[in-house]
Amino acid sequence: MFPALKAFFLSQQKPPIVIKKFFENEFSEIYLWHMHSLMSAFHTHIQDMEKEKNSIMEVKKIMNSIHTILLERKSNNFMSLKVKGLLAQKRSDGLGKEYDQFCADVQGLYSTCLEYLEKWMTPMEEFSTFTWMDLSEPPEWNDVEACIKFLGEKGVVIDDVKCFDQVTNLKRFTERCNRDEEFSGLQVHQKWTKYFEKAKSIACYSELLKIAQFVFALSSHNANVERVFSLMQSQWTKERNQLSVESLKGILFVQYNLKDMSCKDFHAYLLSNRKLLGKISSTAKYRRADKEDEEEKQD
Repeated sequence: MFPALKAFFLSQQKPPIVIKKFFENEFSEIYLWHMHSLMSAFHTHIQDMEKEKNSIMEVKKIMNSIHTILLERKSNNFMSLKVKGLLAQKRSDGLGKEYDQFCADVQGLYSTCLEYLEKWMTPMEEFSTFTWMDLSEPPEWNDVEACIKFLGEKGVVIDDVKCFDQVTNLKRFTERCNRDEEFSGLQVHQKWTKYFEKAKSIACYSELLKIAQFVFALSSHNANVERVFSLMQSQWTKERNQLSVESLKGILFVQYNLKDMSCKDFHAYLLSNRKLLGKISSTAKYRRADKEDEEEKQD
């Protein structure tokens, strides 16, 4: 599409100055090809990062991955074969100065990306002590002990004596389960859920549970919040601006928490829940709504 876009904008009488300058640049197509190769790496990692139930360990691992990739690209001044081919053509056309400027810009782009990424990675370093909790490898006591000290400073008391024995059991569980590809492919919270379900009683994991409760309460990203706002905007439209907050809240609860349930499954769920069916057919909700309306009028 590049030739068509270039021809279109340059044929306009008064195109935007920035776009006009861009398409007049002999290297404009090469810049786009290079950005395409860079953005594809970001896009893949962003998709992984914004999974709904990611833990802070998973997000940190993903950010470390893209950071490593960018460092390698910068150290090798990486450019795709397509970009190198187009550059070689420009250089043979006598555009050596512009060629050198493009290579410098590539280095500058990688540096800027790394600076931006490191800015967001720095606050997460505080939680590096929880890295072992991804259960990709059997946990070491020294790592768990560092967690206990960290949580102690936050006011979360962990019995280290009990915890040591529980970590020993967790270690055996992890060594056994990591041989299973299905287990290795689970999200972190799913691995921990499996461990808790396998345990004979809460006494086998009481202290580990405290650590897990703290870690999984940490918000790893704001993508879930953005999803709720999107759902809210789709419901609270100009045509439906009289919806009460309670009604909107109820709709969002159903939409968000039952989004993975098909219509058939939802129907079966309703039929199996007599208490819920009773509430649906009851007139209590209307009496409550009338009462709220009367209270608003009095106010």
